[in-house]
Amino acid sequence: MKYFHKKWFPITILVISLLSYLSIYVSPVLFWPSVFLSLAIPFLFLLNFLLVLFYLITNKKLVVWSLVGFLAGAPFIGRTISLHEPKTENATVSVLSFNAKLFRKARTYEEFSLDMIEWTVQAPYDIKCIQEYSTNSRWPVLDVTGQFKTLGYSDFTFKSKMKNNEHSNGMAIFSKYPIVKAEVVLEDSISANAVLYADLQIGKDTVRIYNVHFESMNLQLYRLKSSDQAFGKLRDLISKLKNGAINRFSEINTLIEHTQSSPYPFIICGDFNETPYGYNYHHLHSLFDNSFEKAGNGFGFTLNSLLFFLRIDHHFYGKGINVQTYEVDRSMNISDHFPTIGYYTIK
Repeated sequence: MKYFHKKWFPITILVISLLSYLSIYVSPVLFWPSVFLSLAIPFLFLLNFLLVLFYLITNKKLVVWSLVGFLAGAPFIGRTISLHEPKTENATVSVLSFNAKLFRKARTYEEFSLDMIEWTVQAPYDIKCIQEYSTNSRWPVLDVTGQFKTLGYSDFTFKSKMKNNEHSNGMAIFSKYPIVKAEVVLEDSISANAVLYADLQIGKDTVRIYNVHFESMNLQLYRLKSSDQAFGKLRDLISKLKNGAINRFSEINTLIEHTQSSPYPFIICGDFNETPYGYNYHHLHSLFDNSFEKAGNGFGFTLNSLLFFLRIDHHFYGKGINVQTYEVDRSMNISDHFPTIGYYTIK
């Protein structure tokens, strides 16, 4: 506790905080440690806030350093919490995005969840973008694509190149509106990660919907039995986080380049595997509006796991689109992601 009253302590926290805040401007390709500096942003912002309160009570001479750290991080508040009243009555279209974990039961990939399949098919939304999608026409209860078609949805499905892909693991876009054109923008040769788009005819307008699933963050928790094992797992985790951020940088640039040639207004949604504090998110944020920030309510956490405080599933949209309401449906809690829903109008 005595270190808290040393001048060097709040100054050190301030310097680390400023470096962390500035990391959103540094590409992981140029300087990969920026990935880890950016992950610390919300914690450093909270720490500076607590230090401001602490020094106001115990040592007002030191409060200025923590106050600077707190104010410098204020722009991140809007990326962390959003306070908007829902208003869906004027929305033109509703868009669901959901990482369905291949429609498997909670905490396993060994058994299908018919409840999750039924929920996904029956959910009352106009457009549905599914990541980690699975379908098999040989069994009616697992023929998810067939069930959608029975309800009148148009579809564009992507089957990944993974080995032994009996259940057509991949991604899908379903729409109550006619699909004019649809293509795969990019795909991974060893996983189900990809970017799809579909052009939908909505009345007299055409809107492009992107469904994205970028490379995983690989945030896995382990039961460690020794310090050597802990060091090895930590080194492996750092390597995966670094490589994942660099690969997502490339994927996001491909997506952005593709949107620049879009003749139609567009919405981008899916599992980005990016928190709101890194360079990759900031790059998207500088070009497109984020639905949670513009029309969400609360913290918008999307992970259904021990790392519940992460928001890595997002909706972005470009010119010609306006979001009315954005929400996270926490009632569907079988997958390790919660579904996200945006209600939009076409300008």
